[in-house]
Amino acid sequence: MKNILVTIILTSVSVCVFAQKTNNKGEYMVKSIHWVNAFTQKEVGNKGDKWYRFKYNDDGNLIEVRKEYYQNFKNKTVEIFTLSNNRYQFISYVNGKQDPYTKCEFTFNEQGYIDKLYDYSTKGVEAGTLFTLIYYDNGDLKSIDDLFEEKGGNRYKIHNYEEYTWENGNVVGFRYTNDDGYTQDFKTHYTDKKDNTNINLVSLTKHTAHPYNAHILFATEWCGKKPKNLVLKESGDNSFDYIYEGNLLKRINKKNSSYSKGYYLIEYVY
Repeated sequence: MKNILVTIILTSVSVCVFAQKTNNKGEYMVKSIHWVNAFTQKEVGNKGDKWYRFKYNDDGNLIEVRKEYYQNFKNKTVEIFTLSNNRYQFISYVNGKQDPYTKCEFTFNEQGYIDKLYDYSTKGVEAGTLFTLIYYDNGDLKSIDDLFEEKGGNRYKIHNYEEYTWENGNVVGFRYTNDDGYTQDFKTHYTDKKDNTNINLVSLTKHTAHPYNAHILFATEWCGKKPKNLVLKESGDNSFDYIYEGNLLKRINKKNSSYSKGYYLIEYVY
């Protein structure tokens, strides 16, 4: 009898220790995501990869996003975004030394979502990108306006605009427009699998030159509601396979892309 009781206690402790944490929406909280860039593996090894790490407070709210990658496949770069009481801090490190010339500023609207995001550099030729995000009343992202400007000299500017279409809780399309009058429509098709994580995987896995994936913060709860389902196929040749362990999505294989073939490895908070 005593042995049975001890076994029950140990089993209960084991479940408590190894159970994945969920937030107040019942979503599994992601601890880290590693993008393995299969396209560049032969040339640069893991220096073509990206790592994303997330931290939360005791209430399950996201408080820190850390992005790690190699600039030009050689300079190890770490970008840390910290949020507390709607006050942010941004620190960038290159090869272990703080980079005082790379800046990031962001503000929040009344819904609690980022409405302005400004990345810029103050060394050499000053350049920066200002993102303006607009949301529907229900928290769905409506549009992103992004303006890149290089100050001095020819004062080079690039202005892009995207507007998103939602159906049944998913972003099914977006329209891209630039200042030259060029317009292009993109479609996204979904699986019947629900995204049970707290990360916007549609934004994270999108590898285009458009604003929706231009910043890691766009894949977080700080930038509106995420699509309900997992993507099957995007416009063009990007498609995905999803590998599970029980209820947990552990790997996303990105297929058929001519320039960003690889996979994502997902780790959760316990």
